[in-house]
Amino acid sequence: MKNFFKNYGWILGALFCTMLWGAATPTIKLGYELFPVDTSVPYNIILFAGIRFVGAGIIALFLTKLLTGVRPTLNKSMAGPIIILAIVQTTAQYILFYLGLAVVPGSVGAMLTSTSVFFTVILATLFFKTEDFSNRKLLATLLGLTGIIVLSIDESFSIQFRLNGEIIVMISTLMNALANIFMSKFSKKHNPMALTGYQFLLGGLSLVIFAVLMGGKIGVPDIRGIFVMLVLMSIASLAYGIWSMLLKIKPTSQVVIFLSFNPVFGAIFSWILLGEDIWNWRILVALLLISLGIFLVNYTPKKREKT
Repeated sequence: MKNFFKNYGWILGALFCTMLWGAATPTIKLGYELFPVDTSVPYNIILFAGIRFVGAGIIALFLTKLLTGVRPTLNKSMAGPIIILAIVQTTAQYILFYLGLAVVPGSVGAMLTSTSVFFTVILATLFFKTEDFSNRKLLATLLGLTGIIVLSIDESFSIQFRLNGEIIVMISTLMNALANIFMSKFSKKHNPMALTGYQFLLGGLSLVIFAVLMGGKIGVPDIRGIFVMLVLMSIASLAYGIWSMLLKIKPTSQVVIFLSFNPVFGAIFSWILLGEDIWNWRILVALLLISLGIFLVNYTPKKREKT
């Protein structure tokens, strides 16, 4: 049992992160209603996200000592990584994502966001060369991407490539892919949980300032809205914090392939929390394809013994 958790415990951690991100999607919808947030104005959503990430940064710094046993001490050598992650992972990614979603339908946005897995593997293997490229990794990534496409597409699905819509969302997924690679690199020298906390603080404040300057506004929440916001802050701090620790100990491609499960968990929690009908052939096919892709990336064939 000890060897099982040593060898496979990180997989449970990755699934836990994707489960939290999946739960975040319908919880955010509840937050929009309870705060309230006029979602027809993207800058209102960016302000909501900024407040969430500032709180998530504070929680992540409190969790650093608990989860890693090390205090989140800030030093000069961390300044560069924190600024880069704050710009790429939090500020640029979310501004582009929410501005794009103001034009792009939700189903299309979910599908385009899933390309982050593909971008990460290609960047890590062919451009940054932080790990070796293999046809198996490429096939696994394509299987995961196909699974998400199957889950996202319905009878009303249609896609265009508008600069202020789909292309902006694609660029935001590229930012996410870069953030995964940067975090994998920076976490080798710095505490990944502390990096997550500080970059959330800086990136969240940047989102708040940007949104306010652009006229973003949100309502005054009641106790339910405050509770939902605290849940969203906790989800972000835990998910990104644990994810950054996984990127420190495992090859990037082995970890990011689990992002394919995000929309699956999102659909399941939408059923649980919002009562949405999700049970159809698409979710079963998506689960099969994504699971097969994850197996291919992480399967290591046993070497034959020489006779």
